[in-house]
Amino acid sequence: MVGTSLKRETRVLGIDDGPYHRGSLETLIVMTLYRLDGYLDAVMTSRVTTDGMDSASRIAEILLGSRYLQQVRCIMSDGACLAGFNVLDIDELHQRTSVPVITVSDETPNTGSIMAALKANFDDWEGRLKLITRHSPRRLELDDGTCFVREKGITPKAADDIVKRCTVRGRVPEPVRLSHMIASAMDAVAEEVP
Repeated sequence: MVGTSLKRETRVLGIDDGPYHRGSLETLIVMTLYRLDGYLDAVMTSRVTTDGMDSASRIAEILLGSRYLQQVRCIMSDGACLAGFNVLDIDELHQRTSVPVITVSDETPNTGSIMAALKANFDDWEGRLKLITRHSPRRLELDDGTCFVREKGITPKAADDIVKRCTVRGRVPEPVRLSHMIASAMDAVAEEVP
C-alpha cells in the first residue's frame, strides 16, 4: 500500500495503448516505469485483444514475469478501457499483483454514450458496463484543469496525491503520457515497415 508520504524514488507503472485500428485482432500496450523524480526506469510492451477482456490478466502476466514487480508502488492506466473496449478490471489487476491500481481520464465520463456503444457492439455489454461503473470516477482538480480518477487498493487521498505528483503540466500524468507517446511512435514505425 502506498502511504501518504511519497519519496522521489517512488515508482509508478504507467499504461496506455497504441492507436486503435478497426479490424485489428490485437493492440499494442506500453508500460513505463516512472519515478516521481522524473526518471524513466523501464519500458515494457505487450499486446491485448482488441475489444477483448484480457487487459488485466495480460498486464498482470507481464508485471509478474518482470524484474520490476517489487519496485512498483502503483499501476496507473489511461482511463477504464484499452484497445477499444477492452475494459481494464482494476479489481482483478489489483488482486493478481497486490499493487494498487489507478485509472485517470482527462475527459468527463459519459456513461450514457458508453452504454450505447457497448449495447450496439457487444453481446456481453452488461458485464463490461458493470466493470466500468463498479468504481465511480471522482473529480480531481489539477493546476491545469480537471481529471477523473478511479482507484483500487489505495485510499482516494493517496491516489490523488500520486496523480498530482505525476502530473507535470496539463491533465495527463507523466507515466501515462510517456506510455502514450511511446505507443504512438511504435505504431507509426510499424505502419512504415512493409
